Amino acid sequence: MDTLMHKRWFLPFLFAAAFLFRMCFVPNPGFEADMSFWKSWGLAPFDFGLIKGLSLTNNNYPTPFGYILWVVTAIYSLFQNPHIYEEFWANTNLLFLTIMKLPAILADLGIGACILWFSKRVFAKQETTQKTGAYLGIILMLLYLFNPVSILDSAVWGQVDALGVLLFLGAFMLVLKKKPFLAGLVYMIAMMTKLQNMIYGPLFFLFIWQLTGIVGLIQALAGSALAFFGLNVEFLRTKNMKLVIDSLTGNYDYFPYLSLNAYNLWWIVAKGFGMQISDKVLAIGIVKAKTIGLFLFSSFYLLATGTMVVKNYHQVDDKQHTSTIFTFLTCLIIAASAFFLFQTESHDRYAFPITVFLLFWIPMYIKMRTTVKERQLFWKTPAFQNTIIGYIIFSGLYFLNMHTALIENYPKNGLAFLSLINQPFFTILLSYYLLTCFVLFFLANKKDLPKQIIALCVACFFAAILTSNIPLMKKQGISLTKLTPTTYKQQYGQLSINMPTNAKQSDSKTWDRLSVQYVFYTKGLGTHANSTIVYDLAKRFSRFSTDIGVDTEAGPQASVMFEIYGNDRLLFRSPLMKRYDYPKHAEVNVTGVSTLMLVVTDGGNGNIDDHADWLNPTLWP
Repeated sequence: MDTLMHKRWFLPFLFAAAFLFRMCFVPNPGFEADMSFWKSWGLAPFDFGLIKGLSLTNNNYPTPFGYILWVVTAIYSLFQNPHIYEEFWANTNLLFLTIMKLPAILADLGIGACILWFSKRVFAKQETTQKTGAYLGIILMLLYLFNPVSILDSAVWGQVDALGVLLFLGAFMLVLKKKPFLAGLVYMIAMMTKLQNMIYGPLFFLFIWQLTGIVGLIQALAGSALAFFGLNVEFLRTKNMKLVIDSLTGNYDYFPYLSLNAYNLWWIVAKGFGMQISDKVLAIGIVKAKTIGLFLFSSFYLLATGTMVVKNYHQVDDKQHTSTIFTFLTCLIIAASAFFLFQTESHDRYAFPITVFLLFWIPMYIKMRTTVKERQLFWKTPAFQNTIIGYIIFSGLYFLNMHTALIENYPKNGLAFLSLINQPFFTILLSYYLLTCFVLFFLANKKDLPKQIIALCVACFFAAILTSNIPLMKKQGISLTKLTPTTYKQQYGQLSINMPTNAKQSDSKTWDRLSVQYVFYTKGLGTHANSTIVYDLAKRFSRFSTDIGVDTEAGPQASVMFEIYGNDRLLFRSPLMKRYDYPKHAEVNVTGVSTLMLVVTDGGNGNIDDHADWLNPTLWP
């Protein structure tokens, strides 16, 4: 190894081999829907400019990502005309596949270089362990460069996760070099390239404060602000910042399912059908699954931030800096793992950053758990052996998760023999294994996680559950407006909570309060015929009561009928109700009912003016 290390061609050879190996997979169409999105999201800005182009597509990434796709399209146009439909939009368009995948492939190489640099840095202070850092760095670098997860994500799938992670690592390394302003600036670029980096923000800025003090924190925040407004200057200039805000918040409920092929806790709950079950179903008492997932993620995030606060080291000696960096990386992995494992609507790719963060955590773990003498033969230490074996197992399991998600949608673009595991029994088993990996990581770091912080997080989680279920425990009536429909549809307008259906329209001059013939209500659902609203009750209730009627804002032609269904069985149907009728009352038995469906029909004469209200809709335990 010594001889090879001193050969000038050795490292370039490894990087070239990793690059060429990836290029072999570029012709694979990968996740074809993503490739089509990239084409659409790049061609529109190329033709019409960024702002108009974004508004013409369904782009749900941060707005500056449009610049990347615009550049991709511009480079493509140097060789081929993107307006030749059959060529440009073909799934086998090799030129586009190459240009689109190349940034992520190069980012993979950059991540490998960062791993090598960081490992050398960890052991650079002592001459006797400098070789340890170099040898370990090469091993870890190769574990990433030839990791099937990284190859699948960039060279096959065609995603840009590696680019977002590389930018985040750049910000991390700038902190280590005590350049907080640039660190904050690069972090914002990373976040606006890959929105998932948003979840690391509080930990990252806390880390900056601990390593560089309050002045460094202020500089980092200034750098972030400059990058944010610089990246969005065109939107500021044209007063289109709403597009920016929507791009940062619009994904919150974009795919409202338990799991988007992420083999996590919710995939187990869904019994292997996470993409078919709404995350608005009740999970614990009257708390929906999405909220439980948020409670779980928030609890682990509190653990991560709390641990960093308790271990608040920002002294100048190397020992304290080592502890600070190790704690940050540990907490970063906990946060990223909780985001993937415990949130609903989690994507199959959300665990990708963990495969990178672990390779930065491993050299720190070895340094924290071994003596100087042991590090000289680090490959013989349990710290090295256990972490490497654990990393390989985790990568293998996660590769199966990502690969199965790919072939679920595009069977011909993956490895045919692995299609055998694309069934609930195996995918649920994979979910348990991935959860077990997180538990083992947690146990490996338990001595570094303050017990009082763990107790606080557990207490906060259960307190949140209990507080949310107080009405159920007290046998009180629960307004249906407190629950979220699993599905709803209506032919005009949108479902409004505690307002008539027209109230959310910016140019509406109608009532902003629910009322029927000027009888006003503070709670209810404003809808419009024909509509269907579905709720999950999970057999928690015995009775449902509501007033019904045509809203005062409706025109004179309004005429509707209200229907209530329990488990698809009709429980109530109202007479025909018109604009000037006073509200009526309905009450049904819902004992044993899992699904409540509220239907408004147009009364047989069309849906003109049919603004209908469910008033004081209440569920009784």
